[in-house]
Amino acid sequence: MTKYTLEKGYPNLNYISNSWPRTKLVLKKFILSNQKKPDFLHLIKACLKELKVHKFKSFEGTLKKLSKICSRNIYFNTYHDQHHFKTVIILSCILAKKVNLKYRDRILLIIIALTHDMNHQGRRIPINRPFYQEEKSFNDLKRILFKNILSLKEINRIRRIFRSTYFPIKPKKVNDNIEKIILDADILASLIFGSDTGLKLAGRLKQEIRYNSETELLFSNFLKLLGDKCLYLDYSKNSC
Repeated sequence: MTKYTLEKGYPNLNYISNSWPRTKLVLKKFILSNQKKPDFLHLIKACLKELKVHKFKSFEGTLKKLSKICSRNIYFNTYHDQHHFKTVIILSCILAKKVNLKYRDRILLIIIALTHDMNHQGRRIPINRPFYQEEKSFNDLKRILFKNILSLKEINRIRRIFRSTYFPIKPKKVNDNIEKIILDADILASLIFGSDTGLKLAGRLKQEIRYNSETELLFSNFLKLLGDKCLYLDYSKNSC
């Protein structure tokens, strides 16, 4: 149970996944803890190994660089920060264990989960420019990856998935398993542990965007915006 642990004192993702939902409280404690920065390099290595990806020496330098960038919080975000990235990475890994992903896709999944909100600008995002942040995060990632480990086809695939995470607009068609996992994990981050946790996370978002009304209203509006958006995987639906 100590192999590939999330952090000292916590079980591994295989145990958490296989014992779900009894282990939900363990994962909740880890995800909600924001007292110290996550060790992203350790976390993504643990997730890759849990997904049976053991040979990544050829792009370990790239993983280190991405981990370092995503560990920064230059805009002092209180929601779109390292702990949100941590949550999406872990939930993506758990969901991926229930889906038959190709070997290469498991690598792409963890990279996207880590970087989908990379260098997020918080309340500074222009409200009249849909997909602004998603395109920015994608372009920041592309500058690092394009000449290293990805093909043009993979780059275009990642761009589509990043754009799909723009919350106000539901993607027209989602057939890509990586896309389904990322979209589910991004939404589950605020839903999976119930309304009390959802409100706590909404409080972090309220502080980040300088929202003037009550936290309860912000969370209620999130649920309304969820509207016709949906969770794509049955395992995701059964986890709420």
